[in-house]
Amino acid sequence: MNDSQCLIVYDLSENIAYQIIVAFKISFCFTAAFRLSTQWKDYGVRFLVHDNTKVLFRFYFALNIFHSLVFGVMYISELIRVRYEFFLIDFRFIILTRGIGASAIFAAHHVILVISFERLYSSIFPAHFERSSSKLLSGFLAIMAVITSCVAFSYSSPSR
Repeated sequence: MNDSQCLIVYDLSENIAYQIIVAFKISFCFTAAFRLSTQWKDYGVRFLVHDNTKVLFRFYFALNIFHSLVFGVMYISELIRVRYEFFLIDFRFIILTRGIGASAIFAAHHVILVISFERLYSSIFPAHFERSSSKLLSGFLAIMAVITSCVAFSYSSPSR
């Protein structure tokens, strides 16, 4: 980091508007996680008809709650770092929170794709789908979507 970049970052640390924006982001993340948790508790996935779709949709809910919490923690660390004159936080923590949060977003989208393909398959081949469907297979597909998203994100992010 050169002197001009240090000056810009120091100006951000003194800027109250930036700190208020980060505080709002923290409150939005934790409010979203709380709201998703209460919605999952109150309504669940009973509006869905098939058990496989229920399993996949539970993964979708869990991933959205998880990435809201991870980004909330990330913004808290950002606020602490900027507020207390650049309190040094280990770079692995920062990279881990940002990487896991982004991977959770991608994984949630991939789980929705798995739901779409599963519903498409059940529409085209309904008899075969009903004979061979299982909750265990749906859970395995959701876990594979999460792992694939994490691996794809780790390979697509710049290494330096």
